[in-house]
Amino acid sequence: MCRILAFKAKGEPNFEVLKAFLSASKNDVYFKYGSHSDGWGFVALISKNGKWKVLYYKTNEPIYEDPLFFDYLSLLKGDEIYAIFHARKAGKNFLLGVRHNHPYYYRLSTHDLYFAHNGSINRKAFSEPNYPSTDSYLFFLEIIKNYSLKNDFKTAYLETLSTLSQYASSLNSALLTFNNQEGPRIFVGYYYNKNRMKEIEEYYKLYRYENYIFSSTVGYYLGKNVEELSFSSINEISG
Repeated sequence: MCRILAFKAKGEPNFEVLKAFLSASKNDVYFKYGSHSDGWGFVALISKNGKWKVLYYKTNEPIYEDPLFFDYLSLLKGDEIYAIFHARKAGKNFLLGVRHNHPYYYRLSTHDLYFAHNGSINRKAFSEPNYPSTDSYLFFLEIIKNYSLKNDFKTAYLETLSTLSQYASSLNSALLTFNNQEGPRIFVGYYYNKNRMKEIEEYYKLYRYENYIFSSTVGYYLGKNVEELSFSSINEISG
């Protein structure tokens, strides 16, 4: 299980939220294992003077031990910023390492896609259960397959959530899409299965503060008035 943060910002991000994400990854008050120690990663699309650049970084070093965390934060400045951050606690030790860290990347026709997921999914849910990657990556591939049929990311994402829900502990996740015509879009999926929980229920909840959506523990450390997302939903961050 993992911690996740997705946001849109102007100028620079709210560093209180990012520091709360760091604290949540180091000492998760809702998680029996305490920390999310199996690496971290982020993607950020940044616009400045009408030009886009992408920052994409993954490591198997814990976020709270990585000196580059604050170096990268200093680069998050621009007219618009769209970002996903993810701190990982692996469910399977043989699926460790940078390749398996989130966010994942996939090039789909004219779109660049980045995806991060918090939860576990029984591999019986997938047509290729022995595919040599994480259940999170297979979740990503299912969204891509559905997009090829629906030609709409929000619809494809929601249908994938519905299909996988009976097999998953949690489908909390974030999808960042980008092409030159549309620019970036961020979608966040919110669902957890009460019959498959292994932690207390609060651990699985997602909350919003302004244009930031994050795992419950981030809200705990942020100490602000936050709003829980609508359950079993796809939320686009805009504004």
